[in-house]
Amino acid sequence: MARNGKLLASWNFKGRDPQADVLQTVYQDHHIKEDHLAAMARLAPSTVKNFFSGKTQRAQFWTYQKIAHALGKHYTLSGDLVPNYNREIPKALAERKQYRQRQKKKKERAERRANS
Repeated sequence: MARNGKLLASWNFKGRDPQADVLQTVYQDHHIKEDHLAAMARLAPSTVKNFFSGKTQRAQFWTYQKIAHALGKHYTLSGDLVPNYNREIPKALAERKQYRQRQKKKKERAERRANS
């Protein structure tokens, strides 16, 4: 997803995915019950309830697709973004390296606590 020319990684979203808000707006326009939507989407009622309440922060792609289809919409991945790979790949690699270092430190701390 690009915003203001900047590539945003999906794991950088804090809280709820913005696409859930888009689907919730469409759902509210249809004036149907969550239970009926769940039946039409062939999902568990709790899945739909948690999706719209915000309890589920990052739903599976298939959940988005099923809900959208039940609401008469298409939910697809489009290929209209053209990222600047020369800039984004090094940044992504640096972020991944930092993440792995943090995970390694967490693991070492946990091992030290377990051995104490």
